[in-house]
Order: sequence, then C-alpha cells, then structure tokens
Amino acid sequence: MINDVDYRNEMDVNKLVDYYGENDECSMVQSLEEIVVDIIENPTNDEAEDDTIPLEPITRKETLSATTTLHNFLLQLENSTPEHLDAVKKVRDDIQLDLNFKKNQVTIDSYFSKLP
Repeated sequence: MINDVDYRNEMDVNKLVDYYGENDECSMVQSLEEIVVDIIENPTNDEAEDDTIPLEPITRKETLSATTTLHNFLLQLENSTPEHLDAVKKVRDDIQLDLNFKKNQVTIDSYFSKLP
C-alpha cells in the first residue's frame, strides 16, 4: 500500500498512517465546580459587536431606473430568455404602479364628499 502512494520516503507515510499522539489520553479532567469557578473568574463576552453597515433607503425612482438598466442588459445578453425579460418587466410594472399610486390617507367623509 505504501508503494502505491508514490511517496519518496516511506517513513513519511508511516508517520501519516500512525499519527503520533492518537492514543494519548487526557490526564486532567476538571470537576463541575472548577468549571463554574473558572467561568465566574474569567467571563467571556459572547456577544459579538454589531459590525453591520446600515443600508440606505432606496427610492422607488432609483429602483425603477435599476430595473430599466437590468432589462437593457438582458436584451444585450445572448442567452437571456423571454421568461427573464418578462419577469423584469413585471417587476418594473409593479414598481411603476406603486410609484404612480398616490398614498394620501383620507377619511371616509372626505372621500365621499369628493364624489359627484
């Protein structure tokens, strides 16, 4: 088996196969009380600092511009499918509808007062 590996020195393979220290055992096991005392004396801060960068809000106009750019890119791409173009167009249309929709909260009385 060692000859099949094509190692230059057979001793290197024996060192890999017979790992030094694999049969060593733990010479000291802490008791539960020692573990608790060690934790109390040396507390660790498990809470990692939050290093995330807050995202800036993106406007609907910026999103609409990005979908237009994506649509133009897919048109230039050789292996783009009509399904991809339709999906981008659907997203762009939804954003456009949301952009055109005026979100003014009105009361029921003011709504009915505007009706003819």
